[in-house]
Order: sequence, then C-alpha cells, then structure tokens
Amino acid sequence: MRTVRGDALRGGAQVVEVTELPLPEAGDARAGLRLTMTGKASDGVPTRLTVNLAAIRVGEETITLTNGGLGAVLPEVTQAMSQLGADRLREIGRQGRVRV
Repeated sequence: MRTVRGDALRGGAQVVEVTELPLPEAGDARAGLRLTMTGKASDGVPTRLTVNLAAIRVGEETITLTNGGLGAVLPEVTQAMSQLGADRLREIGRQGRVRV
C-alpha cells in the first residue's frame, strides 16, 4: 500500500491510498489497483472517492475496467466483471476477426 497526503486545490487535506486489488485467475495476465481518496470538501463535509481499476490480457487483446464512486465500491463487483470481460474477450477471439 502506498499513502500520499497533500492539499487539494479546493477543500482541505486529502489522503490518497493505492493498494493492490486481487483479481480472479481471468485471462492470460491481469493487474488490479484500488485507489481511495479521503478528506473534506471545502464546506468541511467528509468525502471519500474509491476507484477500482483492472487490466486483463487475453492473447494479444487487453481490456480495462473501472468501477468507482463516492459511496461503497465493492471489490467483488470489479472482480466479477473482470472474469466476465475476460470470458467475453476469449469468446470473441475464438470467433475470429472480421475485416471491415
């Protein structure tokens, strides 16, 4: 985990944490990150932004997924969509490429 503290242009101090996001054994290679930014808005209201990022490679093709929001962001959703995306990419690869 990596934590960085700093001041935002609007509002006060922000804390940014970047951690590894475990992903299912989807595709040929995969990597996932979870970024969480917490602090206070300019009016003093506590804020929390969470973004999950996943990259999955299947053969020579790659997909990226983002899942984020101001409320609860469940890692299980990103993990499930990573598996679904990798499965779909593999299926498309089997169908062959269509030249347009």
